Amino acid sequence: MPQTNPTRSSQSRVARLIDRAKRQPGGRNVYGLMKMISNPRASWESIVRSHLARDDVFIRQTCWHHGTLPRLPLTDVVPEARLCDVTLPRALSRKSGTSISAEEACQLASIAKGRMVRRALEIGTFDGNTALVLAANMAPDGEVVTVDLPPDFSMQEQSSLAFPDVGLNLTERDQVGRQFQGHELSKRIRQVYGDSAALDWSAFGGPFDLIFIDGCHAKAYVRSDSDNAFRQLAPGGIVVWHDYGMIADVSEVVDQLAREHPAMKFLAIEGTRLAVAVT
Repeated sequence: MPQTNPTRSSQSRVARLIDRAKRQPGGRNVYGLMKMISNPRASWESIVRSHLARDDVFIRQTCWHHGTLPRLPLTDVVPEARLCDVTLPRALSRKSGTSISAEEACQLASIAKGRMVRRALEIGTFDGNTALVLAANMAPDGEVVTVDLPPDFSMQEQSSLAFPDVGLNLTERDQVGRQFQGHELSKRIRQVYGDSAALDWSAFGGPFDLIFIDGCHAKAYVRSDSDNAFRQLAPGGIVVWHDYGMIADVSEVVDQLAREHPAMKFLAIEGTRLAVAVT
């Protein structure tokens, strides 16, 4: 009878349990705890590295702990993206921690290119870089509609909003859309001003093949924007949220939507703050 090594057998069982925990929805906390128990030295070194790291941007953009969606490669839901050649206009003209990262821009561009998007809607224009990315990678006859509060909006007018009591992540008004203004791709971009929770989305010109939600991060707005997005989504369309995993309100709303729409496929794109839902 062959002899077994009890230590190796025990380690194998622990490894299988850890892998199983990692794959379960919401299993990341259990996974982390089991890793600490099974390999305390490696876990301690990981904690030390993250706290002593000298690159704050890297830490901010890779340490996420909200959300329960599985983290998978984009190609699991957009297999066409695997062979895409994408264009990233002004790839390094972005603000770390606020703009989508270059990696996220690449993933978003791959969605637009791989799915041959013709109609795209963006909620939250910011400085216009994301609209440029979409415009550069969609069908040549496509259009991006991007929505933000009016350029003359001030915090003193917050009481006029549909949800006046939430915290606003308001872009400096002279920065809204500045990157596509005067750019050769601006002919594919249409700016709409207004409160996304009060505007009539049916007037935007949908249905849309891709809707990117990166406006106000407060739960009420994320929910309102998401519900409106589903109503304006074309058959076979895709919704993308930014800041999933990083911002609790965004993550909680997307997780709730995943439970409410079991017929749609929800996942977080590994290595990014992007979550997607595909019809």
